[in-house]
Parts: sequence; C-alpha cells; structure tokens
Amino acid sequence: MDEKENKLNLPTIRKTGTMVGRDKPAKTISKFDLSKKTSVASVLKTGDSSVEKDILTNEKGLDLVLVGDLTGSMKVYHSLLKNKFVDLCNELFPLIKNLRIGIIFYLDHDPECEDHYVTKIQQLTLNIQELVNFINATSTGHGGDADEAVEDALNDLLQNMNWKQYNSHSVVIFGDASPHPAERCPSQYDFFNITQQLFKKQITINSVYCGHYGGRQDELQGLQNVEVGDFNKKLLYLEPPNFFSWIANVTGGMVIGVERIDDLVDIIMAAAAKDAGHLDDLEKKLKKSAPNKLKLIEIAKKAEQRKRLSSKNDIKKIK
Repeated sequence: MDEKENKLNLPTIRKTGTMVGRDKPAKTISKFDLSKKTSVASVLKTGDSSVEKDILTNEKGLDLVLVGDLTGSMKVYHSLLKNKFVDLCNELFPLIKNLRIGIIFYLDHDPECEDHYVTKIQQLTLNIQELVNFINATSTGHGGDADEAVEDALNDLLQNMNWKQYNSHSVVIFGDASPHPAERCPSQYDFFNITQQLFKKQITINSVYCGHYGGRQDELQGLQNVEVGDFNKKLLYLEPPNFFSWIANVTGGMVIGVERIDDLVDIIMAAAAKDAGHLDDLEKKLKKSAPNKLKLIEIAKKAEQRKRLSSKNDIKKIK
C-alpha cells in the first residue's frame, strides 16, 4: 500500500495476511492431530493447503458481502457507497479482526440496455482500494420489470463467492424490489431453494429495505415472522418488503428500513458487528460518539437473541 493510501488511515496489510497496527498479531494455532476423527482433520487431510494455512495461522474472522440493487431507483445508494465506503472501512477494519469484504451488484434481465449486466462480483478481499475501484467502475442501470435479478445475486453468493470455510459469513443485501419467481428467471434460479442452501452453509443474511414502508422501520422484522431455518413452507414469490423480512428472519439476520439514505452505512456497520460478535464494542463506541444511533444496536441484539434461542431449540429437538 502506497503513501497516499496510508494517508486515509487505512489498515496496512502484511504479506502474511495479518493486520499491522492492531492490538497484537494473529495467534498461531498449534498443529492438529490429523489422526483424530474431527471435521477439521478431515478437511486438512484433503490436501487443501490454503485451508490449512487459514486454520493454523489465523484467528477466525468475518467474511462480509454487500449485495446491492443498482437499478434506477437505487442510484442514490450507489453514490452514497462511493462517498462513504472508505469511512466505512476505517470504522470496520479496526473493530473486526481478520475482516474481508466482498461486493455483488445486480440489475435485471434486460439485454436491451446498453450498459447491461445482470450481476457484477468483487471477491472477498482485504484490499480496500480494490473494493473502492470496483464501486467506482460499476455503473447503475435499469430494471426490466417490477422485480429485479435478486435471485441471480443470491446464486452468486452460493456458487461464485470465495468464502473462507472457517470464517463467520455475513451478508447485507439492500434494495427495494423482490426476486422473480423461478419460472420468470432466464436461468430458472429459485430464490427459496438458494436461500435454504445459503442457510445450510451458515451464511447469515441481513436485509435493508430501501423502498417506501408505511409502518415504523424497525417493525419490518415482524412482517414474515418465520423461525430461523424454517423452510417447511415453500414460497414461490413474496412482495417487497415482505421478501426482505423473510430472508433475514429465516437465516437469522436483522432487517430494517432506511429512513434516511445515510442510514445505510450505519446499518451495514451494525450488521457486521453483530455477525462478528462485536456488538458490545460498537455500542460502547456509539454511546460516546453517536448515541442517536443506538436504536440500531437494540434491533441487532434482538435479531441475535432470536437466532440464539432458535439454536437452543434445535439442540432440544435433537436430544
């Protein structure tokens, strides 16, 4: 990283993947006994040196993927990310150890648009400038109908993102339209089945509804009040904002609406801190610097408590 980048107060990256300027370098974990029949041992025996390196040299981190609708109605949120993304990174990287960020932007299935794309992907990375370049280089576009290609973005999360197996996995999706039913998607992607597979991979999806909502923004969680992991009732389609409520609830995430455009950055921070286990740290910081934002911490804690209770109930069912 050159001197200009360092002036932004961004974390410096060592070749080994550890952060300079943190409390202490990542701990080294002693070698596992590969003769033991553990899940870790079975993975290491496959000969995947990259996985072995992650397990033996790094503490568990957070993989955070931002998924955003860039159709016409969402242009202001793209501009916000361009203007605020470095500030967001300056807050998140010191707060969350071993953080990586990826991005997926999506439009719709409309090949007649000159700047057409369905999705664009930035893989998870520590390189903040790479992320900034991706945001700046990705154009906004148009949607073909009322729904957007949310299902294609979800499929990218499942099939095309470079998740680290032993990190926590967090997604923040922001938009104002629902995915198409499978029969109206050119690739026949089924948002319900894909979400179920994402949940099985322990990927938590937090959602931000950016459309108009008549009630209070913190009441969105109750619109589709399904239990975490409850895929018993097959869904073919959900109107917004119900889709954003369902996908957060069923994967153990939080859902909130945007009252002011700038709220998006704060919601991303709260969701990331929740899924990394650093809500208390963020709460302490906000009490001093921005007490008006503590409502987000309250919403995030309720979502996390709901997820924990669901996990305890699952254990009881197994017993």
